[in-house]
Amino acid sequence: MDGTIPHREDWKIGVDIGGTFMDFCALEVNSGRLATLKVLTTPDDPGAELTTGLSLLEERDQLLPETVSRFVHGTTVGINTVLQRKGAKLAMITNAGFEDVLELARLRMPDMYSLFCHRAEPLISRDHIFGVTARLNAQGEETTALDARSVAQAIQKALSAGAEGIIVSFLHSWRNDTHERQVKDMISEMAPSIFAFTSSEVWPVIREYERGCTAILNGYVHPRVAGYLDALETRLASKNIPAKALLTKSNGGVMSAGDGRENCVSMLLSGSASGVTGAAWLARQAGEDRILTLDIGGTSADIALIIDGAANFGTGEMIGDFPLYIPSVSVSSIAIGGGSI
Repeated sequence: MDGTIPHREDWKIGVDIGGTFMDFCALEVNSGRLATLKVLTTPDDPGAELTTGLSLLEERDQLLPETVSRFVHGTTVGINTVLQRKGAKLAMITNAGFEDVLELARLRMPDMYSLFCHRAEPLISRDHIFGVTARLNAQGEETTALDARSVAQAIQKALSAGAEGIIVSFLHSWRNDTHERQVKDMISEMAPSIFAFTSSEVWPVIREYERGCTAILNGYVHPRVAGYLDALETRLASKNIPAKALLTKSNGGVMSAGDGRENCVSMLLSGSASGVTGAAWLARQAGEDRILTLDIGGTSADIALIIDGAANFGTGEMIGDFPLYIPSVSVSSIAIGGGSI
């Protein structure tokens, strides 16, 4: 024995899944060795190709799963669910008299000069939106108490309509979320088989349409995203990878898989934002300060602008036909290709 410490590999893996391919990039930190891989996705079981890709990295590049110290994942499962309209069947509970909030939106048409322009159908149809007796004023003070009977009737109607989840969105709940929390508690008691999100817990911004729309997007993708993340963690454990899964967020950061199950809306632009963040880094290395990025996959096409080597951030980015009102890398996505069809 010469007393030297045996060399131990330290792998960091980045994985990006789209509607057609799953891409792997694995870095062995000590040697700087880089391994890349692309495998076809399985649309009926998103994420199943993860096991295939990891096995190929083991065989081809001698990657040892137990030496993986970091696993970061960007996914388009959420955004593809919206683009393909394959999300959950939802109902909505709001203040009586405000059941048309999604139909009215902001009264803007996508193309104001077209005689044939029309707005996209909301993700919750008008007959699945139920008003209940409750009201807060703009200061968050109660002017009309929550009527438990009307709430119970609304929940029963949602169940009869076959809703898989309920979104609760009241006026001025960004100041006072008491009524929303009370309704969510009643849903848990009366309908434990379905999920519920309140607008104030998803993104508590001042305007009811923006807040409600963001909560609806969160609930719409929730079942598919949660199921996907459950399968992801199970597959990582089956491959003996010790690193916890980190998910890229719409703002270019990362969060845990546990957070992603509930805060689905924060990862709607997960894969798209990762591409823009990487392109911004590449632009800085190339000395270019004004870049237009175009990322075309099998399901969506994403466009973003990079100024002075940095991605732009904003709210109200379009996810297909719907605005997303959380801070995110400014990416515009449209449906394209076979995955959308």
